Amino acid sequence: MRKRSIPLSIRFIFLTTTLLLLLLGTLAFLLTYYQSRNARTQLIGRGLATAESLAAACKAALIMYDYVTLAQNAEQVAEDPDIAYVIIHDKEGRVAGYSGHPELQQQFLSDPLTRTVLAAPGRSIEPTRVGPNGVAAMAIAVPVYPPQSRERWGTVRVALSLEPMLRQIRQIQLIIAASGLVALAVGVLLSIALARRITRPLGRLVTATVEAAQGNLDQDLEVTTGDEVEVLATNFLAMTREIRSQRRQLEQQLFEITRLQDYTQRLFTTMHDGLLSIDREGRIATINPAAAKILGHPREQAVGLEARGVLSGLPELRNFVADALAKGGRPVPTEVEIRGKGPPRVFLVGVSELRGRPTGAFETIFNIQEITELKRLEARIRQAERLAALGTLSAGMAHEIRNPLSAIKTFVQLLPRKLDRPGFLEKFQRTVPRELNRINQLVTDLLELARDPKYIFNAVDARRLILEVAELHEPECERHHIRYRFQVAADLPAILADSHQLRKAFDNLIRNAVEAMPDGGELLIEAACVQAGSADAAAIGAAERWVAISFRDTGGGIAEDALKQIFNPFFTTKDTGTGLGLAITHKVVSEHGGHIEVVSHDGAGTEFKIALPAIDSSRVEGRMPV
Repeated sequence: MRKRSIPLSIRFIFLTTTLLLLLLGTLAFLLTYYQSRNARTQLIGRGLATAESLAAACKAALIMYDYVTLAQNAEQVAEDPDIAYVIIHDKEGRVAGYSGHPELQQQFLSDPLTRTVLAAPGRSIEPTRVGPNGVAAMAIAVPVYPPQSRERWGTVRVALSLEPMLRQIRQIQLIIAASGLVALAVGVLLSIALARRITRPLGRLVTATVEAAQGNLDQDLEVTTGDEVEVLATNFLAMTREIRSQRRQLEQQLFEITRLQDYTQRLFTTMHDGLLSIDREGRIATINPAAAKILGHPREQAVGLEARGVLSGLPELRNFVADALAKGGRPVPTEVEIRGKGPPRVFLVGVSELRGRPTGAFETIFNIQEITELKRLEARIRQAERLAALGTLSAGMAHEIRNPLSAIKTFVQLLPRKLDRPGFLEKFQRTVPRELNRINQLVTDLLELARDPKYIFNAVDARRLILEVAELHEPECERHHIRYRFQVAADLPAILADSHQLRKAFDNLIRNAVEAMPDGGELLIEAACVQAGSADAAAIGAAERWVAISFRDTGGGIAEDALKQIFNPFFTTKDTGTGLGLAITHKVVSEHGGHIEVVSHDGAGTEFKIALPAIDSSRVEGRMPV
């Protein structure tokens, strides 16, 4: 149903008439108000003058109780047509003179106005009504005092009729009303003429806009009013031409958007990664078939439900989603491990916020990719790498074991012939156990390097762990004249680690640095928190926050051809040692989900850089990171 509208001309005439009525009404009110106030002021002044004059004339008569004279004075003053009555009271409040009422002489009046006037300490002005018709009047009372005395000897009351003043005011109002009606009529006629002058071209313009709204953009509108209406019509024609051009472009863009929407929908439904969006109320807005399969919930039923209910079967993923919704999107994907009745499942979850308003995000999008098979493949690859390195290990082990075995074999062969020689048995007991211990330590290190890790992970204060390991090497550094420098951040976050294994890795790096500076030098240990998104974090990995630790010495450095083999088992640049320390260190750091690299130049010192993921809400204490 079309809404009924009021024509602009009627509105304009109504508004003009209303304004004229308000203006004329305000003018009439102000003129009446000021005229009434001035007339009232003049009337009161006249009444006070009359009462004061009569009081002065009655002083002697009041002192002498000359009631005849007082009555005559009252009658004489009351002859004024504007004076309604005159009353003179003596000292005791009796009527000494009352114009028109001689019978009330020497009587006490008990009306409220009389009591008010006689009780007033000075002059009083009170409104009242007189006569049988209740004509409005103003009662003015003046006390009478004898000369050189403050004792009141009487009161003079004069009542002035307000009828002349009211009559004058009514005449003025009639004049104003007549003038206003004439002005109103002229104003209405002028507003009608002006409204027609404006609304006629506007009507043509309205008709053109209606046709344009119905799709007719090919119009020729000519308006020559020489004012804003002509400018409006000209702009309207320019707008219709622009709309025709824009409509053609929009049709083309709509075709492209439709094609892109169809492409996006097909991609959304066929992609293997799960895609899930949750609104600000915690309800699922969209979900693709892959995500529905991962969550084990029908896609059609999941939309509109609360996310925590749909994710109830995957508590670890539910906790991750709740944390991401509370803290906002994460810049990098995070691995989430699901442990249930069956084998563990690992998901790589990326989070981003869909923003459409300045107030913030209105949907949070989760990209869920199951990488369980990828993790298993990585484990098999690591196992294959261990098996591939078995040949190198065997060769290195044979070399390392052959030397102590040769020494043991030599002493055993000499034992029958030199047993009785002095000092031989003592040398035998010193050398053979030492070489056996060397073999035992070698086997122990090899077992640690080869077997699967059985670490116990807990939240560890990285700063305290670094300082504790460094303190153990202070005496050795002092003997070799090595100066320590620490630049460890005070707010270093905790890490999820096996403190015993990580302490062993730090110990190997510090010991290598000390051995690289036999003639003294400087050891710099730095540690800081690196946020995701920075250049360092991008080079490290995909966690949100990392603890970056570096051990830098000023020793002789490592040759470039040796850097590629520095972490290989049994590779060493030292005269003594098995070459397993850095291999074990590399394994410990890798099992902690971290990275280690070395930067060195021959003759310019060496720096080992370690990066370990800091604890965040997606990691659970006491559980090994995936």
